[in-house]
Amino acid sequence: MNKLFLYISIKLKLRVNIMKSSPLAHSSAVLMNNWVTPKDFNEIIILELNEIWSQADIKWDIESIIEEDIIKFEGYGESIIFIASTERDSEGRSKPERLSHLFSFMNPQDMSTADELESDLYHIYLSPFIGNTSQISAMRGSNFHSVDGIWSNKHNRGGNPEKTLLKEDNDLFVRGSLSRTISHELGHVLNLTHGQCDDCLIKERGYGIKQEQIDISQEETKRCSQ
Repeated sequence: MNKLFLYISIKLKLRVNIMKSSPLAHSSAVLMNNWVTPKDFNEIIILELNEIWSQADIKWDIESIIEEDIIKFEGYGESIIFIASTERDSEGRSKPERLSHLFSFMNPQDMSTADELESDLYHIYLSPFIGNTSQISAMRGSNFHSVDGIWSNKHNRGGNPEKTLLKEDNDLFVRGSLSRTISHELGHVLNLTHGQCDDCLIKERGYGIKQEQIDISQEETKRCSQ
């Protein structure tokens, strides 16, 4: 990959919450355990994120990784079943109701403050499963930026959930990966949208970042750091 020569260097902080629970049962009978570890993030995912975003001269530094037990409340089991059985509608949209269920598992004490998220801190959650044919969801306004499933059946269109790949070869797109999906979502947080270019980061299948995306993401980071 040819790194573009730029005159600025931007460092951003990344906070990660890994949601822990007993294995979650999918309607297909697959048991989805919590298999991603802080070591996976430190030694694989963050390196891939930084390789991708180095094209925009942006470097992500891990501020903290929090291993958080899922809150078990009255009705917890029903929420698990709802998430594990939710489907997209006829227009391909995920049910927004599942987001409130995911939110209810999170400890408010571990969420970021609005002031932190308006600076140079970006916050993601890793959850066992976030719904059929879904991989990641933005939950802005919820004191963090997004929640990502470490099991997914998006690649097989609703079949049995499988462990998400931590990374995938830069030149291939077979299933996608946790690293690339998080990179994609952070692009949204940095104000990038779909349709800006073909075969680039925000198209999910792409790995490169086009100049238009570089300019937008850098402008957003400068705005937040002021």
